Amino acid sequence: MICRTGATGKAGIARLCTLIKAGCRKTLVARNGTAAAIGGALIWTFGVATPAVAGRHACQAGPWTPIETASLADARTIVLGDGRAVRLAGLESLAALARDRQRADAMDARLAGRLRQWLAERPLTIRLLPGRPDRHGRRAALLMSGDDLLQERLIEAGLAVVLPEDRLGGAIGDDPGTACARRLLALEAAARRARRGGWSQPGMSVVTARPEALSSQYGHFVIFQGLVRSVGTRRERTYIDFGRQWRSDVTVEVAAARRRYFGGEAALEQLAGKVVRVRGFLQEKAGPMVSARYPTQIEVLAAPQSP
Repeated sequence: MICRTGATGKAGIARLCTLIKAGCRKTLVARNGTAAAIGGALIWTFGVATPAVAGRHACQAGPWTPIETASLADARTIVLGDGRAVRLAGLESLAALARDRQRADAMDARLAGRLRQWLAERPLTIRLLPGRPDRHGRRAALLMSGDDLLQERLIEAGLAVVLPEDRLGGAIGDDPGTACARRLLALEAAARRARRGGWSQPGMSVVTARPEALSSQYGHFVIFQGLVRSVGTRRERTYIDFGRQWRSDVTVEVAAARRRYFGGEAALEQLAGKVVRVRGFLQEKAGPMVSARYPTQIEVLAAPQSP
């Protein structure tokens, strides 16, 4: 048996990154992809998608509750008038992609400034999403200022990046959440192409799925894209490989317990031969590796696109 081993890298942003234990696989099995729908609507074909196609009101389904006041504790925490703390679900500051502290702080400051401006507008309405508070005591929420969803406006302005999570399209059949996540991803792609906000700065881009482009970014949130060379399914996990040398090339790993969120084994195997864009926290596990837990971490591109 040929086992894949390697030390799991520590996440640089511990509040968001959940590391998984190193695994072992027998042999590398290549699968030839075919042109087919993958995982229903959960792994999306991009490249032809636009924010309009994704749906202007995809994230605005109710119920919504009016709130009288809200203040900003920091770039990631909003405090409601009754003292409850919330975070904007489905996004993270674009600072997550910055690799130097000065740039990251500047990006956080711009995000906070825009949020304070929008929180001062009226009326404000909120929709708390299911799930427990995070370790900072914050509930995940969607927040609207007037007719504008703050998540959409921040991503569209190039101030935030889509952060995958269960609450936005995390399960098969979750059509409202799926449509919302697709909308946010399309807005992010449009902002990146237009080089709005932080996307205009050097080094703020999608990188290619090569070890030399990623090996310096262990523990960081990354977005990369490339051609899937092969997909190997094992008992405990599925491996999506971007190179022929799996001991050192870039890999995405999906645990067996999470495969159903991606449409199952067959849907994942159909990724072979397709160009995909991946996001997540980078670990060192026999080369650069991202653990994919949510469908929004893997976008299937309709055609090759410049990173």
